[in-house]
Amino acid sequence: MYSSFDIAKRILALAQKDSQQITPMKLLKLVYIMHGWHLGIKDEPLINDAIQAWKYGPVIPELYHKIKRFGTSQVDPDLIDLYAEKELNKEDSEFVETIWEEYGEMTAIELSALTHMQGSAWSNTYNGQLHVPITNEEIKQYYRQLIDHIDPEELS
Repeated sequence: MYSSFDIAKRILALAQKDSQQITPMKLLKLVYIMHGWHLGIKDEPLINDAIQAWKYGPVIPELYHKIKRFGTSQVDPDLIDLYAEKELNKEDSEFVETIWEEYGEMTAIELSALTHMQGSAWSNTYNGQLHVPITNEEIKQYYRQLIDHIDPEELS
């Protein structure tokens, strides 16, 4: 299992390779979505950070508080490097790249809309209060439900 900074570091490297700018909101949503798919597909968490339901969606507080200073600008990869603890193994690095290929070109607003969908872990958890924990079990159930609705032909 990794920290959200470890995953963020890999995302920023992929974004740089694709000449994309990554804002704090986009980075937070991508880390969350990757964690969700990892739970749904592999039945194990990708990150060990707490996730909470805030007014504007799921938030990884530890990551959010370090990157919020960038506002709507590009997150500085050097800052993420300061907090990243370990390199992803080959399998997890490839997993992150696969999810990046699917979601990387989406805007922060589009990614946010995905995390707010009816029936999502966030929509089932958020109750108008800040800092409501979203459990890995809730996230896993939601992503498993998405997997159940994928046409097997789309996977080949």
